[in-house]
Amino acid sequence: MEFGMIPYDGLTKEDFGLPDMEQPYLPGNKNNAPLFYLGLSKWTYKEEEKKKHSPYPQPGSLPFYANHFHAVELNATHYEIPTADKITKWRQTIEESNFQFCPKWYKGISHAGKVDLHKTGLAKQFLQSMEPFKEKLGTGFLQVPDQSPVEDAEDLLRFLRSLPAPLDLSIELRNAGWFADQARFSSLVKSLNSLGKGLVITDSPGRRDAVHMQLSNATAFIRFNAQGDHELDLFRIDEWKKTLRSWYRQGLEKCYFFLHIHSREFEDDFISYARHELTF
Repeated sequence: MEFGMIPYDGLTKEDFGLPDMEQPYLPGNKNNAPLFYLGLSKWTYKEEEKKKHSPYPQPGSLPFYANHFHAVELNATHYEIPTADKITKWRQTIEESNFQFCPKWYKGISHAGKVDLHKTGLAKQFLQSMEPFKEKLGTGFLQVPDQSPVEDAEDLLRFLRSLPAPLDLSIELRNAGWFADQARFSSLVKSLNSLGKGLVITDSPGRRDAVHMQLSNATAFIRFNAQGDHELDLFRIDEWKKTLRSWYRQGLEKCYFFLHIHSREFEDDFISYARHELTF
């Protein structure tokens, strides 16, 4: 994910602090059995270590990945709608019962013109295609791209109202206009709450407006963009540790935390640090 990635030169901890905001859409009671899913944006983890005679499961494969993580941000579904056979095969390769696939919605819905009622038929087709994931289907996310302005909000909400309910879905907003007016943004969050939809928090160094820190339901969906080889990234994980502890005390039910790490050399070290710190 290149969104918001910039050099860290001149940045300090003050640039990455997370505000302690009121979360009116959390239940308010402490969650003593919090669900936390750490994952990556692809399952080709350690693919470079694959050898011809490696024991099963081989590095870079989905079963190998599932031995190390409990969810995957499934970007493949953004580029094409997989066949039922392909999805069934993916699901059946995972022995871990708690593993979750979190599909990114198909680009024909999100990136081919505005997201409005004209996309309802394609969206229902997409949802039907996800059914073979069965119990391993996690929260999906619909990315509303940079070119989609806040003026499209009512079209987006009408589209969401047209979808089958209940539907475990979070919305990722990218255009800066969505965050510029706090009152308007708060109204949108309220509308998403009434629809039972979540709101993705995209934590990138160069787009701090997208780290809006506002939950619209009891699911946190965080896309964390980092170099992975900088001390500021460790500080950022520490900030999330404090924030998630607070949210779980307020009743957060589950959190998906997807790492997008740009330094391959330090990827393992950073994953280990994040896994250790973000254990609840």
